[in-house]
Amino acid sequence: MIYKVISFYKYTRIDNPENLSKELKTICIKLKILGRILVSEEGINAAVSGTKERIKNLKKVLKQKFANLTFREQNCKNNAYHKLVVRPRKEIVVFGKKVNLNKTGKHLSPKEFNKTIKQKNVVILDARNDYEYKVGKFEKAIELGIKTFKEFPKKIKKIEQLKNKKIVMYCTGGIRCEKASAFLKEKGFKHVYQLQGGIINYANKSSKDQFKGTCFVFDDRLSAELGEPISSCEICGNLNDEIINCYNLDCDKLFVCCKKCQKKMNKNCSEECNKSLRQRKDIKKLKVLGKVENYYQKKKIALVKVEKGLKTGEKVLFTGKTTSFKDKIKELRDYDGNKIIKASNGELITFPVSQRVRKNDKVCVEI
Repeated sequence: MIYKVISFYKYTRIDNPENLSKELKTICIKLKILGRILVSEEGINAAVSGTKERIKNLKKVLKQKFANLTFREQNCKNNAYHKLVVRPRKEIVVFGKKVNLNKTGKHLSPKEFNKTIKQKNVVILDARNDYEYKVGKFEKAIELGIKTFKEFPKKIKKIEQLKNKKIVMYCTGGIRCEKASAFLKEKGFKHVYQLQGGIINYANKSSKDQFKGTCFVFDDRLSAELGEPISSCEICGNLNDEIINCYNLDCDKLFVCCKKCQKKMNKNCSEECNKSLRQRKDIKKLKVLGKVENYYQKKKIALVKVEKGLKTGEKVLFTGKTTSFKDKIKELRDYDGNKIIKASNGELITFPVSQRVRKNDKVCVEI
C-alpha cells in the first residue's frame, strides 16, 4: 500500500477557526487521515498522511475551500502519523510578533534558489531550530542557534551587520520563512528572499546536490532522507543521520543515534536516562486495546474508546507522550454507568486508574 505525506499552509483571513477545525476534523476522520492541522484567524497550517487515494480526496476538498493552495508531497512506507490533531490556535506557527505578511521576502523557485546561492556576497540563512540543521542543511548557511521559532526575533542580532547583503532564507516547508522574512524587512534588511515551498519542495523539484544530509520533519519519521548523512551518532560518534527522542520520559531530548547504539542504550541518550524507571514503550511491540478520550481527575477515572476489546481483571499498559505505567482494570462500566465484565470494539467505557492519564494515550498489552 502506498502512503503519502502532504504539508500545506496558507495565510488568509479565517473568520471562524473553531467551526472550520470541527469541519476538517470530521472530514479527516471519515477519510481516515492522520496528522496535525492548525487553524487560526491568520490561516491554516497542516501536515497529514494517509493512503494515496484518501490524500487525493482530501486535496479535492481543501482546494474547494482555499484558492491556489499548494502541497508539499512525499511518499512513505507507512502512515507518518499515529493520531489526528485538529485545533484552533492564535497563530498557525508561533512567532510572538505581528508582521506584515503582505511584505514578505521574494519567493525563489528551487531552480532560482540554486542559481542565487552560488552568487558572490549572498548570505544563506537557516530559519529552523538547532536540532533540525544538525542532521541536514545547505552549505555555508548561517545558523541562528534557536530552539523554537519564537526565538528568531532576538537572534537576528547575530546578522545585523548584514542588512545591506542579499539574504536568502529557507525552512522545511516555507511557512516559517513567510513570517521571518517579513520581520527582517521590517527591521531594515533590504534584500530578502525565501525558498518557495522550503526544503521539501526543493527536494521534489531540483537536484539535491546543494543540500547536505537529511531533512528533519515533524512526524513519526523525524527525518526524510535526501542525501548522505552529515551528522554523527551522539553515543559512538559514527556517521549517522537517524534522530530519535530519548526514551526517558523525563528527558525526551531529540538526539542522533545509530541503530546499534539504540539497541545498546534502549533508545536513551545517556547512561543516566537508561537507568530511569519512566521509559517510553515502543508502540510497535504493543497491541492497542483502546484510546483515552478523557480523564476525570477528582475521581481518577479514565474514559476510553475500545478498539480491540477490554475486560475486567486485564493487566494493561498506558502509554503516551508523557505517560507510561502499568495498571490492572479492577472494574469496568459502560457509558451509562452500568457495571460490565467486558467491552466490545467501538464502545465508550470508564474504569479507575492509579495514575493520571491524558487524552489520546493508548491502552495496550505487550505482544
